[in-house]
Amino acid sequence: MCAVPDAEMLCPKCNQTMTYDSAAALYRCRSCGHRIEKPYESLEQAAERMKASRPPRPFVPITHRGTVELRARTLFELAQDSLHQQNKAEAIRQFKKAIEMQRDFTDAHLWLAKIADTEAEQRNHLSEVLAHDPGHGEAIRMMMALNGRLKGTQTGSINTAYPETEEKTTSEPVATTTQTLICPVCAGTLTTDPVNQRVVCKFCGHEENLAPIGIPNERVENLSMALIERSSQPVRWRIGSRMLKCKNCGSARTIPATKLSDTCPFCASTHVILQDALATITQPDALVPFTVTEDEARAAVHKRLQNFDQRVAGFFGENRIANQNFEGVYLPFWMFDVLMEVRITITEKEDNWNDRRNYRAMRPAYQSFTMQDGETGLAVPGFTTPEPALALELGDFDYEPMRPYEPKLLARHAAELYNVDFDKASLEARSLCSKRARARAQREYKHGENEVNASALPLQMTFTLVLLPVWMVTLIERDGDVRPALVHGQNARVALGKARPAVW
Repeated sequence: MCAVPDAEMLCPKCNQTMTYDSAAALYRCRSCGHRIEKPYESLEQAAERMKASRPPRPFVPITHRGTVELRARTLFELAQDSLHQQNKAEAIRQFKKAIEMQRDFTDAHLWLAKIADTEAEQRNHLSEVLAHDPGHGEAIRMMMALNGRLKGTQTGSINTAYPETEEKTTSEPVATTTQTLICPVCAGTLTTDPVNQRVVCKFCGHEENLAPIGIPNERVENLSMALIERSSQPVRWRIGSRMLKCKNCGSARTIPATKLSDTCPFCASTHVILQDALATITQPDALVPFTVTEDEARAAVHKRLQNFDQRVAGFFGENRIANQNFEGVYLPFWMFDVLMEVRITITEKEDNWNDRRNYRAMRPAYQSFTMQDGETGLAVPGFTTPEPALALELGDFDYEPMRPYEPKLLARHAAELYNVDFDKASLEARSLCSKRARARAQREYKHGENEVNASALPLQMTFTLVLLPVWMVTLIERDGDVRPALVHGQNARVALGKARPAVW
């Protein structure tokens, strides 16, 4: 006989604990001898009773990109069972065993990061996740929390859903902090030498020190991290104008929110905005200097207007050019580098099978596979004026002479501030790079009568804010219509817009 005490079974007569007699299948009270019979319970029934007494383990989806080996998946499920039973040590052992089976199993790394005891272990496993899946949202949020970019967020229970960010608009001019571009020696006006790209004083010849050409790696931002960080901010401001106070002569004026630099109309000093009172400005990361002078830009526009299509248009009405205005401006572009996963499906047409039976036997009629592709230096306009479509007609820029942004580089040419933010620009970048990836797949795999379909999914996107050189041109026709044009600041390529009636 095996007597097992049951703390939940008390004697109804003397209220003392009763013991269970497994051979007789009854409870006995040692104090008064009272007995209570209980039906026999098998081990299977006991297991089912214990299982029913616990709440079911919640379903944990596997987010790993690609195939998960069967043994690794089984160990992952066993580890989740151990966590449900609050056996952390056993769960860690099973997660690690799953990684031994499949090194790139991101879900096992992620859960080891969640239950790790030290920050070093968390970073190690999160780095493994991001190495295999750079766009993993939950791993990115956990890493950002470890790095202090998500204030007050607990790394062990991060919610991947973005919180709501309130948008506010102000019609009042917002105060700014600026840098005045004057010579530190004689207080004269600074300018940029277009030949050797030096910043010099017009009067005394003083030369400013500039950072070397090249973009520091730390200036490149991960799109997923930037979106998560932005969504964690409680307020996002939309402003219409800023207040700029001249440090040289003391005058104050209101400038549009799209201006990054401006010249004082009273003392001709140049001011570059560093930040405003609501902290709405992201400073540019880099700048590509002008190599095309105003005279070269004028000559390029004149040559373009002499083309046959433009000369024919000038024969009708008063469409010939009466006046031209040129202004060199650094326009803001969001420059993206994109890593994509492209899924390609190739289908042979049925009439081809009948004509080439041997070919059909050698190669399946339907193929589907994935590959990685990417885009670098994809420039998306960060402005709405001039027309972004017109700006894209200028073509690509040469980024080799790009240098880290410094306000003093705007000594000769003004700069615009973006009004299309990186989150909206990233949608255009996704569309452009997906379109190009599909086109490349068509060129490479389209043979004969087969059909090629391709879909692209961005895995990782990084971006920088770059100022690119553009000559903005206003062409005034004899009938008073105004026609915009842009000239590439590096190769003098011209993009002509459509004429519109002047608005006074």
